[in-house]
This record gives sequence, structure tokens and C-alpha cells, in this order.
Amino acid sequence: MKPNYVAKKSAISAFSLWSLVFFWLIVPLFVQVAKIIAAKCYSIEFYDNKIVVKSGVFNKQERQSVFGGVYSVSLSQSLMGRICNYGNIQVDCPGRWDIDTKGIKNPTALKKYLETYITSNGMTNIIHN
Repeated sequence: MKPNYVAKKSAISAFSLWSLVFFWLIVPLFVQVAKIIAAKCYSIEFYDNKIVVKSGVFNKQERQSVFGGVYSVSLSQSLMGRICNYGNIQVDCPGRWDIDTKGIKNPTALKKYLETYITSNGMTNIIHN
């Protein structure tokens, strides 16, 4: 036998003001956690003649580039970057530099390494700060 009337709950009534507030806070939180995990899984390895870039959490990627030389190195850090020890490194090298060096942890150490690379390989161009 069929019922005369069926009453169902409205999906809209499940949303309250607090659930909407938490929704708008939790979703960005998950996005930030995903970005943090992705940043932790990104590394740049410098060798004598090549650079290896490793990235990815579930889908691992590894790219190799020839490390032909460096003309100059520039470091830029915001106030928050100086406090938390991260920054952006701009590397001027022959050809095109296509490695993401934004938000690098301990950028001064990378800058010093690249400056040492410049001087040890006889590249005497001006190094920018």
C-alpha cells in the first residue's frame, strides 16, 4: 500500500550559520595543508654538471637540467620571509632558468652556494644582492 504523504527533511535545514562558517574555514584549511605537503615534497638538488628537481606527493616527478653556469644571483625576501627564513632566488644563467625558486627555504645558503659556484668556475660577472 502506498502512503498518502511522505515527509522528508530539507537539506537546507542541515546548514546552520555555524556550519556555513566552519565550511568556509575548513575548506581553505584543507587547501593550505595540501599546499604545505606539496611544498615539503619539492626539492632542488645541485650537482657539478646537472640540477635535479623532485616534486609530487602521489605522482612523483623528477626533472634533470644541465647546470651550464650562473652569471648572477638575486635574493628577495619579504619581512615575513626574513622572519621565517624563506625567500625568492632569481638566477641569471645561460639560456632559460625554468626551475621554481620561489619560496625557497634558507635562501641565503642557496645564494652563497651559487656565488661559490660562480667564483669556482671562473665566472667573474657581477653578483646582484
